[in-house]
Amino acid sequence: MADGLKPALVIINLPVRDLRAATAWYTRVLGHGPSGEPSPTDVEFDLRDGVSLLLTTGDEGAERAGAKVLLGVGDLDAERSRLADAGIGTGERQEIEGALAWSDFESPEGHLLGLVQQLER
Repeated sequence: MADGLKPALVIINLPVRDLRAATAWYTRVLGHGPSGEPSPTDVEFDLRDGVSLLLTTGDEGAERAGAKVLLGVGDLDAERSRLADAGIGTGERQEIEGALAWSDFESPEGHLLGLVQQLER
């Protein structure tokens, strides 16, 4: 059996109505500004090597699709606290014992995001 797809680059293309406001909000959530503006309708945030979040007002296909952006963190409670300090509320902490803990929240435009922490077994 051949190896499956192993992309060298992953881009989460997230449609927004107000690029300036969304850029400011995601800057607060991520704790850093964008890495670039590839076009007048796009702002890109590097999440880690080879993984980017692209806010866009110019992609009709992305606009029609639904998605939830999950952001893996090392310490869920610390990230929830950091976001609260930045004026961003997150949902209740939920947990699958010995596996995962997470907290879902929404962007001002209604995108569903989640912070997720892998727990030690």
